[in-house]
Amino acid sequence: MVPAAAPGPGEVVFSEKYARLFEKARYKAYYGGRGGGKSHAIAMAIALICANKETRVVCARQFQNSIKDSVKELLEQKIKALGLESIFEFLRTEIVCKKNGSRITFTGLDRNPDSVKSLEGADICWIEEARNVSQKALDLLIPTIRKPGSEIWCSWNPVNPDDPIDEYFRGPFPPEDAIIEEVSFEDNPWFWITEMPAEMELMKKKDKQRYEHIWLGHYDQQVEARIFKNWRIDRIKISDSETPRFGMDFGFQNDPNALIKMYILEEEKIIYIAAEAVAPKLPIDQLPALMGTVSESRLFTIMADSSRPETIDYLNGHGYQVLAAKKGPGSVREGITWLQGYEIVIDPECVVTANEIRLYSWKTEQPSGKILPIPEDEDNHCIDAIRYGSEPVRTGGVKIRRFKMLGRRR
Repeated sequence: MVPAAAPGPGEVVFSEKYARLFEKARYKAYYGGRGGGKSHAIAMAIALICANKETRVVCARQFQNSIKDSVKELLEQKIKALGLESIFEFLRTEIVCKKNGSRITFTGLDRNPDSVKSLEGADICWIEEARNVSQKALDLLIPTIRKPGSEIWCSWNPVNPDDPIDEYFRGPFPPEDAIIEEVSFEDNPWFWITEMPAEMELMKKKDKQRYEHIWLGHYDQQVEARIFKNWRIDRIKISDSETPRFGMDFGFQNDPNALIKMYILEEEKIIYIAAEAVAPKLPIDQLPALMGTVSESRLFTIMADSSRPETIDYLNGHGYQVLAAKKGPGSVREGITWLQGYEIVIDPECVVTANEIRLYSWKTEQPSGKILPIPEDEDNHCIDAIRYGSEPVRTGGVKIRRFKMLGRRR
């Protein structure tokens, strides 16, 4: 299905699988790879349903720091694309249909799992990025959505068959009264007029297994080659007595610049990735502003990629205190081995870091598949920044200094 052009205002197009969103079923589960249009199709369906009948929709996800982390913006885009903005009101934290009273709200499940009790009365609960939902949250949520005729919709990109959402819908005993659909780019009628096909074909040539996981939605088959298995997404309350560490990797050509703020809790053997700032193709004069988005980055030493001394000098002339990390033969392996001795906890807002950590792998020999002791040198910019930032603790060399304090640290 290859349309000649993007849909016009008010035009509605659903593939056969997504048309089932309008059927009656207790569960609607859509899983698959990148480019399948899962979130876009579901948001479009919710907009249409809310416009035609009073419906209470709750959009839930495991991690939601603020309304910016939700699908609210996507829903607003779909409402406008359908030409329905005149009957909807976009409030700060919810969307309301002025014609019939439909209401769309947004919630995160991780801060207080008992908050799922507030979902009582929902007609539709959409669990977006359902792969991240914990078993505890799932066990609380499912019986809470109990209004007669209520539905639970789920969308996710599969990673492991042991993930709670996969065990529930794709295990040996899936729930009854469920529409369970595997979707891919072939179910997205607008895929071929985006930039994604070129990205997909390049990955298919370079790494077929990764292509099958990312684009076809197959389970991640390269688990054994993954470098980091000691990590999780979570939040940790940090004492004011803890010193933040900062590391930075500089981008080159298409590579992104990455600044990481972290805490190394030596007693607990935990490294907490608290904040990230990542941007590709950034001119040097825009680097200070990017770094300024990470709190306290001007107050403490930043250990950075030593291959760009001119960039370090520039940043030091613009209010930062940047030192060159030591690089040399074996430094990458040494840093990786040291990090493997800690549990790495990644704040939910650090989505680029989490994606890198999950996919960072040793090279594999082809065609034997033998795992080599050489890390893949791609999609590792946040990881490099973590290595640089941890150098003072690893080596005991550079003393991290606080330069000034502007009020109480958060």
